[in-house]
Amino acid sequence: MINKESSLLSCAAYNKIPGLVCLLLLIALALGLPSVVVAQEPSEPPSTPDAERGSALFVERCVNCHGPSGQGNGEMAPDLPAPPRDFTDVNFLRTAVPSAMFQTITAGRLEAGMPPFGPTSSNPIVDDDRWNLVATVYSLGTAVEAVEAGQTVYEESCLSCHGKMGTGDGPEASELETVPTDLTDLRYWSGRSNEMVFSRLQDTEIEGHTYVLDDVDLWDVVDYSRTFSYAYFDPQAALEPIEVAAIRGLVTNGSTDEIIDTGTVTLRAFTRDLQEVMTESTAVTADGQYTFTLLDVAPDLVFMTGIEYDDLSYNSDPVRLSRAEPELDMPIVVFDKTTDPEAISVEQVHMVLDFADDRVMVSEIYVLSNNDAAVFVGKTGDAEEGAFELVLPTRAENVNFQRSFGSFSNFLPATELIETERGWADTIPLRPGEGAMNLLATYEIPYDDGATIAHPVFYDTANATIVMPDVGISLVEGEWTDQGAQQMGDAGTFLTYAHPSLEAGEALSFKLDGRPARVGVASVGPSLNGDATTGIVLGASVFLLVVVGAVFTVRSWRMPANNAEDEATERLLRTVADLDDTFEAGGIEEGQYQQQRDKLMGELADIWQTNNS
Repeated sequence: MINKESSLLSCAAYNKIPGLVCLLLLIALALGLPSVVVAQEPSEPPSTPDAERGSALFVERCVNCHGPSGQGNGEMAPDLPAPPRDFTDVNFLRTAVPSAMFQTITAGRLEAGMPPFGPTSSNPIVDDDRWNLVATVYSLGTAVEAVEAGQTVYEESCLSCHGKMGTGDGPEASELETVPTDLTDLRYWSGRSNEMVFSRLQDTEIEGHTYVLDDVDLWDVVDYSRTFSYAYFDPQAALEPIEVAAIRGLVTNGSTDEIIDTGTVTLRAFTRDLQEVMTESTAVTADGQYTFTLLDVAPDLVFMTGIEYDDLSYNSDPVRLSRAEPELDMPIVVFDKTTDPEAISVEQVHMVLDFADDRVMVSEIYVLSNNDAAVFVGKTGDAEEGAFELVLPTRAENVNFQRSFGSFSNFLPATELIETERGWADTIPLRPGEGAMNLLATYEIPYDDGATIAHPVFYDTANATIVMPDVGISLVEGEWTDQGAQQMGDAGTFLTYAHPSLEAGEALSFKLDGRPARVGVASVGPSLNGDATTGIVLGASVFLLVVVGAVFTVRSWRMPANNAEDEATERLLRTVADLDDTFEAGGIEEGQYQQQRDKLMGELADIWQTNNS
């Protein structure tokens, strides 16, 4: 299967930033260098926030803690240092100020375990969507009955001055000495709580306010009046089926740019709990198009379409159907095959070292590119016999592999590698593109006052880097250039080295000498065996390049496309990233952090195992 992978949590998105540059940028972040100036966050939205659009984001980023209805009862809530906010709490919503809520979403509440979602996040939410989330909070906490009752009060008591649309142009407005408040003014509402407006309306001396409303009516009209500043939606009505939906797309060959005019496209739909609820098939038409028309469809389903081409499965991106977007365009791109290994290159090899008393732990991250416009299936033409090949040192122990697509931050165990006569081979074909895949190999070798790490590379390699803690070990042999040391606060000093390009068949080699003065600085994982489900810290945790999760895109090339896991995996990925942000900022104790992270990674591992079973 092939698709355009998500760039979730990417340090060097699609690896267009050279690896060493990316590392140095991360070091700068860790040291707090003023390399980037963050602008003051806006105190009012640039346009009217949309609660329905925010609700989709709420499901992805907030439900884990705040719960599906915003009641603070998400699955992660019991493990947090403070209970998540209950948005349905009347007292909260009456006293909340939108601009303050926006700032909280932006900067987080570290003392409560809430990560930031603004520019400092590893997976930030853009300004408009953070305002949409504020609108969603109001919708979750404001009953539709209150809005409807408030509309009645407004039309009877307020419309004559404030106008039907709340702009202050009612039929009696011209008779007043003071221009009525424009209730569509976003600045007016963003800086005021409902309680502030309620208190103001209790002042019967306001010109035109000659009537007296009881508290119930007054609260209702405030709830309704606020809807002039955001697009309200009824969370319950949003669960009603979508009467008509359409899913369509074009099938093309990415190798030739030709239209694929034959074949059968399969549509699959999944719920958030990974239950497959729909499977339909249709033929590709002569113009390369396919179309599915769906009736009475449950909203927020995740859809994927797929096609078999030349014995391989190709999928569209997973896309969520919603009431706001009932028509989806889901193109599918297939590719021809190639058996030419010269199409493959290694853009970078990152090597991270850590030391114990009698061993050195090594993590090698290969950034792979396929420079052909075809899928590389190995020299024999059968990917099951091996596509990309690599060699590890002869004394390598506890070998483990992980992979990701397009990002350093969404790795999962790569169980598809097989041993061969000359090393290891990956049985997953390599799609076209620069930085098409990252393959991570972790292993240990014995260390007794020194060690030599050497192995050939089978493909042209643009450059290589080494990162290791400065613990008294010297790099004494090899064509490596010392890039200097970086002081990383309490974690100590780290040494970095760079290697020039290598041609296919040359050896990547270096020799280490000395006894480590301290060990376990740049942990390969939570244990010396390098747990494949929890990932590594590249160099050290202060590098902020945490390999934390799963990829929800490319899975099996030989089986029918089946990515039911996409919705849950993406949600878990983002939750892990947010949790890491909170921990790195000091907002959660290490014990609680590790417990929550282990729980999340266990869920990701379960999804992976389910998909492979």
